Amino acid sequence: MIITNLEFTTTIVSMTIIKPLTQLREIVSKALSGQTNLGKSFRTFFIETMELFLTHKGRLNFTTMAEFGKSCESRFRQNFKKSFDWLSFNKSFLEPTKGHRIAIAIDPCFISKSGKKTPGMDWFWSGCAAAMKKGLEILGISIVDADVKDAVFLKAEQTFTEKQRGRKPRSTWGMKDPDSLTGWYLRMLQHNCKQLLSICNLIVADAYFSKESFVTGVKSLGFNLISRFRDDVNLKYLYRGPKAHKKGRPQKFSGKVDVNNLDMTVFKEDYCVDGKLVYKMYWADVWAVSLEREVRVVIVDYLDTEKKRQTRKSFFCTDLSMSARDIFDLYRTRFQIEFVFRDAKQFTGLTHCQARNKEALAFAFNMSLSSINVARAYAKQENVNLSVGSTKTLLHNAAMVDRFIAMSGKRPNMRLNNTDFKELLFYGVRAVA
Repeated sequence: MIITNLEFTTTIVSMTIIKPLTQLREIVSKALSGQTNLGKSFRTFFIETMELFLTHKGRLNFTTMAEFGKSCESRFRQNFKKSFDWLSFNKSFLEPTKGHRIAIAIDPCFISKSGKKTPGMDWFWSGCAAAMKKGLEILGISIVDADVKDAVFLKAEQTFTEKQRGRKPRSTWGMKDPDSLTGWYLRMLQHNCKQLLSICNLIVADAYFSKESFVTGVKSLGFNLISRFRDDVNLKYLYRGPKAHKKGRPQKFSGKVDVNNLDMTVFKEDYCVDGKLVYKMYWADVWAVSLEREVRVVIVDYLDTEKKRQTRKSFFCTDLSMSARDIFDLYRTRFQIEFVFRDAKQFTGLTHCQARNKEALAFAFNMSLSSINVARAYAKQENVNLSVGSTKTLLHNAAMVDRFIAMSGKRPNMRLNNTDFKELLFYGVRAVA
């Protein structure tokens, strides 16, 4: 619904009229406070650029940023090549997740791009097109919160093909399939391992990552993995009986797991209700042949109470102490990272950068995705239920009003013109239903 409710409007107006821009800068400045190695000039540039990403409605390449921002095009190009600790910056937005069920979600994101000079151009899988397409790819790393069903973006790493990666670092010499895509993703986790482990030691990823080389690599870094098995997964029951007093290798397995006909003397049962869906869960510790290790498997029946449809999927975790419900809830919450990608593509120019430098591209990708954190933090701080799109509309309106006042050379009476400014600020802003 359009924001016309008096109570809701009063809540926002209480934060004053042109204050949204000031509050936005304060949020970004606070997130930068932990980075002591940044110069004053770059701090000012960073805050102004973040403000531009959240107030400008249009393409966000270097030309348009120079046109609507406070810096020239060459300054944008130069500063975008500088290194920046995005993970430390975005960690400041994790405060509300303390004490919650959280995990590190990783997911590749395809970025449509044409041309031959852009670094990293290759054929990648596009989930939207359900096909291989030529363009760019980034690996998004976020924190997902199963209790509030939300994601906080941490960092994006661009994917490069085998020919573009150069010499392998020493840390990958013993790694299985270091030249594969999963090997590259593992190297990116290794690169950020220390900072990620300080947050959480649990990684959640989709079924593509349920490979022995990746699981072994993740475990060697100190993480546990939650993922999903293929429908034709090969699982075996572990033998729990008495040891045979005879020569030879002791019995390890006691038969193959039939996913459609479970042995309920081994599996335990649980369930949860979410709206019109009822989830029945069966869990046990079994041997995964493809992963060459013991895992906790959670087999879930999706029951539609209205249409009476049933679907069975299998999930797993390398941490044998986790509950079935936590495994299932965290895997479901993994999809929240897709909403971060969607909002960045729609509202903060994730696909707009036209740089031909990999450092500049990395800066643009991370700036676009990090601005989603800032937009959500702004809405939460003001206790208003706004989408990223409506938050950007509100900030865009505030920027336009601010510019009109500055260009006029006059200082209007905010109290006298309160109603008019209120209407200008909330033009096109919609509350989340």
